[in-house]
Amino acid sequence: MKTVIKFAILGCGHIATKMATAVKTLEKNGMGVECYAVASRTLDKAKKFADDYGFVRAYGSYEELARDPAVDLIYIATPHSEHYSNILLCLEHGRNLLVEKAFTANALMASEVLALAEEKGVFICEAMWTRFLPAVQMVKDWILAGKIGKVESMEADFSMPLSHIGRLHKPELAGGALLDLGIYSLTFADIFLTDPKICKGIPASAGMTSGEERAGMTSDEERAGMTPGGEYVANHIVETKTKCVKFHTGVDATDWIDLVYAGGQVAHLKTSMVAPLKNEGVIYGSEGFIRVQNLNDMEEIQLFDVAGTLVESVKPPRIENCYEYEVLGCKAALEKGLKECPEMPHAKTMQMMTQMDNLRAAWGVSYPFELSPGEVWDRSGDKSFLEIFDVETGESKLLKEFDKVIEAPNWSADGRFLTFNSEGRIYKIEIESGKVTEVPSYFVNNCNNDHVLSPDGEGLYVSHHTKEDGLSRIYKIFFDGRMPELVTPLAPSYLHGVTTDGKMLAYCAERNGEYDIYTIPAAGGNETQLTTAFGLNDGPEYDCDGEYIWFNSVRSGRMQAWRMKADGSEQTQMTFDAHLNTWFPHISPDRTKVVMLAYHERDVRPGEHVPNKNVEIRLMTGCDETGWSEPRTVLQLFGGQGTINVNSWSPDSRSFAYVRYEKK
Repeated sequence: MKTVIKFAILGCGHIATKMATAVKTLEKNGMGVECYAVASRTLDKAKKFADDYGFVRAYGSYEELARDPAVDLIYIATPHSEHYSNILLCLEHGRNLLVEKAFTANALMASEVLALAEEKGVFICEAMWTRFLPAVQMVKDWILAGKIGKVESMEADFSMPLSHIGRLHKPELAGGALLDLGIYSLTFADIFLTDPKICKGIPASAGMTSGEERAGMTSDEERAGMTPGGEYVANHIVETKTKCVKFHTGVDATDWIDLVYAGGQVAHLKTSMVAPLKNEGVIYGSEGFIRVQNLNDMEEIQLFDVAGTLVESVKPPRIENCYEYEVLGCKAALEKGLKECPEMPHAKTMQMMTQMDNLRAAWGVSYPFELSPGEVWDRSGDKSFLEIFDVETGESKLLKEFDKVIEAPNWSADGRFLTFNSEGRIYKIEIESGKVTEVPSYFVNNCNNDHVLSPDGEGLYVSHHTKEDGLSRIYKIFFDGRMPELVTPLAPSYLHGVTTDGKMLAYCAERNGEYDIYTIPAAGGNETQLTTAFGLNDGPEYDCDGEYIWFNSVRSGRMQAWRMKADGSEQTQMTFDAHLNTWFPHISPDRTKVVMLAYHERDVRPGEHVPNKNVEIRLMTGCDETGWSEPRTVLQLFGGQGTINVNSWSPDSRSFAYVRYEKK
């Protein structure tokens, strides 16, 4: 990378003026940045902006700028409702990007553009300038020096009367307080309450039973937040409490967010676009507190002792207006050949975008261009088609049609019947006759699509949502009518796999706010945690020898198929689909085929597994000795949740069963 980068700005609004001022200062100081080009939708506006701030070229369209091969880095300064289309335009022409926050309007859009940037080998970074400030490290240094003792809680409030700005009223423009202002409060909490050095009170065994720390902890990636030496893990949110007051147009006007972390810390956050101006963060420790004036640019940091007496006050350095630090961060990353900034990696962008999506879902705030969760999950009137796919012939055979939703077929070891769930109950269907009978389960009457046949032939292990708290627990139910037996008292637990000798079960469980993979003796006992990677780890399934567990994980930024040893070691990514989210890899009995479900990136966020989507069933073949093939699509259908949640391979490894759906 050359020592001077040609910097361009796409969009000539208010935020662009601040960036232009910062970049011009870098240029004047000989700091390796040139004010090269600006683009607006009108040439006159672009020319005036270029003249005002000393840029060399002016373009009257965004596409003209995107086509300019001389540009080294484009800063997208349009409203966040426009970022998605602006990013796609620039990526198609191979331009490196710095994108103003919020990165996109939601996590689904963010996931798509990040995948495209990776595919094209293009640098892209979210312009969350706060994370690049020297003041951040200054505050961390005070905390690490013990000046406020152990961090216990924090408050952050970024409120500003902005209701006069038209775009903030409009849902179609992703309006509201959260994406414009609330992201700063969330970022303030994330910076100081997830830093593993600051939160070193969390032991490595957090969430694990004794002896399980070793499982899967053979590399930095597998440590998933654990520091070198395994002393502690990164803090994470275990509980969120929130509410908002909406503007009359339906967007959020004032938001309150309480976050509880695994280490016991609590963050009390507020943001508002209608309240009087307040921009402040306070970090409380056992021996004092730190007050930060201005969450976004950290204009002044103040240290107070436990009595509230001001001990020290510092105004951190700035070259111009602090926008310059993110530019310098991008320049440094480009010079090293990186495709993302260490200060704001893609995984952090996805984490924050997903967090904001979840908050909006809790408030009932959505944008018109988003599909509402209610619409996605409305399965009333769905017809189900239970089918069998022959891998050798490539043909499907309809076994039975149902005028209701059925899900997740399992194939019996003798090949004579399939089981499935529907309306909370488990059923058997004889393959030859098509006869359907209900498996007796008594009070276990709210089963989901996570179930496996027990190798002893006595019945099934099922995931049942208990009426006491609505959470999923694993039970064993019996074909002969015996009463169900509880396996996992802890909840929620979602079953997916059993060893061929029937002694161990593998399942996904939420513990302390994180979804990970666990095992437990089928007869009951203590559970063992196998994964600790941030985000959803799901769908664990033993191979027929019990040597490996196949599963799916979102840890790479997109849901992909993974595999690990049965003790949790050697966690290895098996699929690398750039534009697909891959779920539930099912290994055939002969260990030479893996079938899996895949969603297109535009249809789901990486951690979502929903119904009513056009999906693909993909097949991977091979073995460890010869290697595994790239997955290939063998079926395209309307399905998703319920299609192949659990292993549905025939005993001879020739066929698998699945369910497709049709809206009436």
